[in-house]
Amino acid sequence: MLAAVYRGDGRLVIEDVPVPKIGPGEMLVAVDVCGVCPTDIKKIQKGLVPPPRIFGHEIAGTVSEVGAGVTAYRPGDRVVVHHHVPCGTCFYCARQAYAQCAHYKRNGTTAGFEPSGGGFAEYVRAMDWIVARGVVRIPDGVTSEEASFVEPVNTCLKAAEAAHVAPGETVLVVGQGPIGLLLMQIAKVMGGRVLASDTLPDRLAMSRSLGAVEALDARGDVPARLRDLTEGRGADCTLLAAPGEAAFAQALAATRPAGRVMVFSATSRGETAQVDLGLLCTSERQILTAYSSSIDLQERAAELVFSRRVRVAELITHRFALAEAQSAIDQVSRPSPGTLKAVLEIGRR
Repeated sequence: MLAAVYRGDGRLVIEDVPVPKIGPGEMLVAVDVCGVCPTDIKKIQKGLVPPPRIFGHEIAGTVSEVGAGVTAYRPGDRVVVHHHVPCGTCFYCARQAYAQCAHYKRNGTTAGFEPSGGGFAEYVRAMDWIVARGVVRIPDGVTSEEASFVEPVNTCLKAAEAAHVAPGETVLVVGQGPIGLLLMQIAKVMGGRVLASDTLPDRLAMSRSLGAVEALDARGDVPARLRDLTEGRGADCTLLAAPGEAAFAQALAATRPAGRVMVFSATSRGETAQVDLGLLCTSERQILTAYSSSIDLQERAAELVFSRRVRVAELITHRFALAEAQSAIDQVSRPSPGTLKAVLEIGRR
């Protein structure tokens, strides 16, 4: 089969590799669509993990083969395959901190080499613990492109839940790239009055079309506008979906005293920002973080996508063949007008 293999130095090389062999309880899935995730881009471009690897974890595909003992699925079933599942019994799982579970950190899907997702290939092997608890059926009428958003929607739903977004609250989402647009829609579904900020006009237009009350140019005085709308207070909750110190400063300044700031954009070491701890403490603003997905939200996230309560199809601006994987990475690695989400179309849609 063909796969886009990470060979270091920011390079993906299209290679002919063996189709993964499966064992008892496992499943072989023909990848139909795999989303291109910023986390994988960081690993590729910053060399955060050693090569060779086959990345790609936003996987929607069709079951090709099942191992002995698998009865819940059969060849031809359309499925979303998650790449991480927690053990459910450790210290962290008992506290629903699944991303800190040692078992969760083990990647359960692979197309060869060190397991790293494997969605940038024609076939992916789902290990037994993934088949048992990390597979979601795709209903009729939902495209594989849409279904590939189930995992990223899960991560965004986890962040919004951890930020305690509540009905009637004023919520600001800083950054309206694909993740910011998902966070904006989820906060709206949760009952928030949602505003957004970004520097790119097309992203602001998309934000408005997907339901933002206002979409503000991030180069303007966003904190002042939030205060104007809230009797001088500021946002009850701000969801940070843009990198960099300026975005963090805007999020903090736009949030009211005793409000919450969810930091969701920093996913690799070395991303820093300065903060006045005295001001932070006396204003009682809370800095919160969230990372990766939650198995507790697996079905809810899927329902948001499959019901189209969170609209994802409009976010796809670029489609690439597997052989164009390097071009896909290059296209979405920097924010630019007309670019939101890229997907690799490997099999049928």
